[in-house]
Amino acid sequence: MTTASKKQLPQQVMQSQLQICSPWVSLIFFVVSLILPFVVPYTDLASETAIFSLFAISFNILLGFTGLLSFGHAMFFGIGAYGAGLAMANWQMGPLMVIGVGLLFALLAAVIVGFLCLKSYGISLTFLTLAFAEVVYFIAYQASNLTGGEDGLGLPRKSLQLPGITIDLKNPIVRYYFILAIVVVCFFLVHRILNSPFGRVLVSIRENEERTSFLGFNTRLYKLISFCLSGLFTGIAGALYALHLAFVPIESLHWSTSGEIVIITLLGGMGNFFGPVIGVAIFIGLRELISPFLDRWQLVVGMIFVLVVIFLPEGLASIPQKVKVKGQSGINRDPADTQHRP
Repeated sequence: MTTASKKQLPQQVMQSQLQICSPWVSLIFFVVSLILPFVVPYTDLASETAIFSLFAISFNILLGFTGLLSFGHAMFFGIGAYGAGLAMANWQMGPLMVIGVGLLFALLAAVIVGFLCLKSYGISLTFLTLAFAEVVYFIAYQASNLTGGEDGLGLPRKSLQLPGITIDLKNPIVRYYFILAIVVVCFFLVHRILNSPFGRVLVSIRENEERTSFLGFNTRLYKLISFCLSGLFTGIAGALYALHLAFVPIESLHWSTSGEIVIITLLGGMGNFFGPVIGVAIFIGLRELISPFLDRWQLVVGMIFVLVVIFLPEGLASIPQKVKVKGQSGINRDPADTQHRP
C-alpha cells in the first residue's frame, strides 16, 4: 500500500484542507487569549474557557473532520481528569506528570472503545459510544472509595517545580497562563495533524468513505487513529480541568457533558478549526449572563442553537465567509442587470 500523500484524493478535499485557518485568525485568537483573564469577570472563567476550547477542538477532530458523531466523549474527558487526579492524590506526582497520566488513561480508553465501536456505523456508532460512557460513569459513581463517587475527588494544589524556578499554580493568573501554554501547544499539534496528508484523508472519509476506501485507504484504521487522537487531546483537557479545580466532579463523566460539547461544536461550526472555540465562548458567555436571572438558562441556549442550525447550518464561524461571498457577488454583478431600461 502506498502512502497517503501519493494517493489521489478528490481535488476539493486537497484544496479545502490546505486552508484550515488563516494566520491572521490564529493571531487574533492568540492575542485574545493573552488578555482574556483581564476582561472576564473572574480569572477562573478564562481558564475554563481555555480548557473547554481544547475539549471542543479535540471533539472536532472526530465530528468536524472525520464525520463521526460520539455521544460519549465526556468519557475521555472524565477519564483524563480522574487519571490525573488519582495520580496526584495517591502517587504525589507534579502537574506535568499527572497530565501525562491523564493523557495515557484517556488514550487507552480511546483505543479500546474505538476498536469496539468503529465496527458499527452511523447512529449505531453514536449510541455505542454513549453506552460505553454510561458504563464508565456508573463504575466511577459506584467506586466511591477510589473516585469519591457523587461527592467527587478532592485534590491538593501543587506548584510546578522546574530547574531553578517554581511556578505557583495556586495563583489564578499563573495557573491560567500555564493552562494556556498547554492548550496552545495542543492547538498547534492538532492543526499540524489536520493540515497533513493524514488530515486530508480524514476529510475524504467524511465526504465519501466508500470512495476513499476504493482509492486504497484503510478507512477503518484512519477512523480509529482519529478516534484515538480525539480521545488523547480530550484527556489532556480533562487533566487540565482537574488541575484547574483541584477537584474532579463526577459530572465530568456525565452524558450531559457529552451533549454540551456536541452543541458547542455545532454552534461554533464543525469542520472549522476555530469554530468550536467560538462555540465555547458563546456557550460560556450566555451561561454567565443568563444564569443569575434564569435558572433554566439552557432553554435560552437551546433556542439560540435551534436558530443557528436553521439559519447558519455551518455554524457561527461561517458568518465572515458568507458576508465575504455576498459582498463579492454584489461587486461582480453585471452592471447591465442594474441599469434601468428606458
